[in-house]
Amino acid sequence: MLTCISVALCITPAPVVYVAGDGSGDFNCSGDNDHVQINEALTYVAENAEYTTVHLKGPFTYVIDDTLQISSNTILEGDSSATIKLAKNAGWSSVKPLVKEKSSGSHNITIRGFTIDGNREENTNVVSGDGYYNLIHLSDCQNISVYNMYLTNNHGDGLRADNCSSIKFYDNEAYLLGHDVLYAIICSDVVACNNTITCRTNSGLRLYNTNHASLYNNTITSRGSGGAGIEIQKDGSYFTMDDIEIYNNIIYNTALSGILVFGSGNYSNSSANVHIHHNQVYDTGTDSNSEVVGGILSEGFNGLIENNVVDGAYGCGIVQKEAYYLSHDGSGYVVTVKNNIVTNTRKSVAGAEGYGICNKLTDSHSFVTQNNSFYNNSGGNYEGVNASAWDITEDPQYADRDNHDYHLKSKVGRWNGSNWVNDNISSPCIDTGDPLSDYSNEPEPNGNRTNMGRYGNTEYASKSEFEVLNNSSEDDNDSNEEDGRGKGSKSSSSGGGTGGSPEPAKNIEVKELSQVFITNGKTIKFDFTKNATCVVHISFDSKKTAGKTTAIVEILKNKSTLTPGKLQGEVCNYLNTWVGNSGYATEKNIENATVCFKVEKEWIQNEKIEHSSITLNRYSDTTWNPLLTSLSGEDETYLYFTARTPGFSSFAITGRVIEKENVTEILPEADTQDLEQGENTESDIELKFEKAGKGVSQNEKLSMPGFEMIYCIFGLFGAFLHKKKQY
Repeated sequence: MLTCISVALCITPAPVVYVAGDGSGDFNCSGDNDHVQINEALTYVAENAEYTTVHLKGPFTYVIDDTLQISSNTILEGDSSATIKLAKNAGWSSVKPLVKEKSSGSHNITIRGFTIDGNREENTNVVSGDGYYNLIHLSDCQNISVYNMYLTNNHGDGLRADNCSSIKFYDNEAYLLGHDVLYAIICSDVVACNNTITCRTNSGLRLYNTNHASLYNNTITSRGSGGAGIEIQKDGSYFTMDDIEIYNNIIYNTALSGILVFGSGNYSNSSANVHIHHNQVYDTGTDSNSEVVGGILSEGFNGLIENNVVDGAYGCGIVQKEAYYLSHDGSGYVVTVKNNIVTNTRKSVAGAEGYGICNKLTDSHSFVTQNNSFYNNSGGNYEGVNASAWDITEDPQYADRDNHDYHLKSKVGRWNGSNWVNDNISSPCIDTGDPLSDYSNEPEPNGNRTNMGRYGNTEYASKSEFEVLNNSSEDDNDSNEEDGRGKGSKSSSSGGGTGGSPEPAKNIEVKELSQVFITNGKTIKFDFTKNATCVVHISFDSKKTAGKTTAIVEILKNKSTLTPGKLQGEVCNYLNTWVGNSGYATEKNIENATVCFKVEKEWIQNEKIEHSSITLNRYSDTTWNPLLTSLSGEDETYLYFTARTPGFSSFAITGRVIEKENVTEILPEADTQDLEQGENTESDIELKFEKAGKGVSQNEKLSMPGFEMIYCIFGLFGAFLHKKKQY
């Protein structure tokens, strides 16, 4: 029975109109063909500017047999006990969703707070994933927010967005949908966070030719066939995907890879880049019939994979291989892998051997690995990948692997979810991350170095023993600091980009980091935009692809023990500059390197420094070497200089103090009449010269140009007058 109640004369005051199933609403429904009244309410809001919101009252199930159409500047919301449900045997076409925009180009659309049920059981005449019964499908829209929703039980997507921008999908629960929970196609500025997703088929979160996206703080798993937890796909050269960030997600028991990143067609390798960090991925790749398994799978993308835990994955922990038959044809892809812990990888029935990290595309793809932990991987730790000297192959000492607590055990302090507790052992992965990685978010004591794993450089990082020893006996720590080792470091580092700073931490006043992606044949520039140091930027021409690389500048409190040689001139700053890891910043890999730095005008004035003497000096081969330095600009506060350097290591900025100028006053010609009268003697002449040259030393007087000749003439003339008087 169709119940259609016209708009009441006493409609609720703006900005909300109510839809109800018990007669209490401005628009009232019966539980059958309820799309009629809901669309009337949506139209009323669209046509009355003072209204913004349609609210579905609960508890009630609104059964719809046609699409709900939402206009610009409209909120469709409901009580948590309100449900929109597809009618049984709906028989819709494959492009017809439950909710869509009313017109192309709509903007400011919000959907929040209620349940959408796709009624899968009573609509069995279609194939899941073929586009049938998407819950929400928006096209050519801007400023979309979908949150606090419960999306469930359909044959299609949860939210599908085509050619949309500024999409926020957060705080939702999605359970057993028929395709992707979020599917963004040719979109931009996408945020998906804090969602709890259980996949039935395909992926939890999926991006296709979509850029500027952040996917974080989601929990994703699968039941049934399922797909990848997160799927990133680039197809062809028309769309760039170089700003994708995936972090702080928990992904487990997915049928395919936990995180799947791949491309197809032809495109520039600079147009595809992804940053994957601080994720917890375990027991993924459970589909024994698929080769697209593992923890993190990448193909046709550059990327940085750092500070993840990948545990118990099937096939491979981290892998570069073909994802599907439509593989990308390009080459030169570099994925940097650092600070990760990869453990307990298992063999896959489809043939993958269970490596910790594996490259099946060595002709076109490469890994740069540094400071990772690989342990108990059934096929071994490496396949087609060069091991890093700073990797660890020991038990990482998880807090409780059985319950998937991947905090690292620590004698000094481990976060257990509510409190800090102490263990009887400390993990070897504490303080052994990349020395150039940021550690500033870790609680004290943190060893001035990041931990490996998901909690490295977070407020829940396990605490370090290093600073406890340092605080109790500073002298005992001096030897460790001088050779560049923090507690737990597996190797020392030297200058010029070999993996970290050997500078004692107590001598570092401030430091700043910068990261760029290094590609062969490009001019690379690291900008230090926080103005924490005197270095503005460093640059060089790259002769080798290195992937995402970190540069660090350290301003020192005092002269370093690493640079014992003597310097000429007044020192403005001692500093260190390190680039990359494993010896990257050498003449083999870079050329035409420069350092742009600034010097305060106040220091120049106070110290009476000659501008043209300011020089950047580099310490190498046990001596200080002045570099060719030129003035490149100035503002009200600073002079800016650029220096050419053969490499990066320890530097000092110096200048020469202006020397005091010698001034000689020229005396008036002597009065011969006075001389003839004998009123001036030798001593008088000397006295007058001293007065004229006041402030000049005796040695300087005697060395004044022409003085000796004048003195001689006066002497001879005086002798002549004396002799004349005798006659």
